[in-house]
Amino acid sequence: MPLIQISEKQSRIETNRRRIKSAANRILNALGFTDAELSILIVDDEEMAGLNSTYRRKDTSTDVLSFPMREGEFGDVCEEVLGDVVICAPMAKRMGELHGASFQSVMDLLLVHGILHLVGHDHEQGRGEAARMADKTMELLKMLGHSAESFAWYVDGQD
Repeated sequence: MPLIQISEKQSRIETNRRRIKSAANRILNALGFTDAELSILIVDDEEMAGLNSTYRRKDTSTDVLSFPMREGEFGDVCEEVLGDVVICAPMAKRMGELHGASFQSVMDLLLVHGILHLVGHDHEQGRGEAARMADKTMELLKMLGHSAESFAWYVDGQD
């Protein structure tokens, strides 16, 4: 069973940690990472903008960031440690309001997106990989009980 830790550095938007942890567990199991370790951090816009600036040199907030531990010189030291997914709760709320989706469904979407990056998917590596990542995203969202069509706005924007 995956080991999942959830922390928050925001308090304005109520999140359901138990539901997020359950979704992460189901996603990891579906991807075959049954012994994985994952850290999830839920932040506000200010914290996310700082991380995005530091690690991506973009001076703005973003929806989700992933920090894989299975890459680089020591990526094979402890293969079960996948890394960290950081989700911006206010951004998720705004995205839901803009596209008529619930906050929790957008949180699930961002969690799927972040985990897929941790396990090697990258929509920025060409159209073929973007399409594979979009297909896997839809598959996992359906598994979580969401209608894939309701997230076309997000997947279409990943090219």
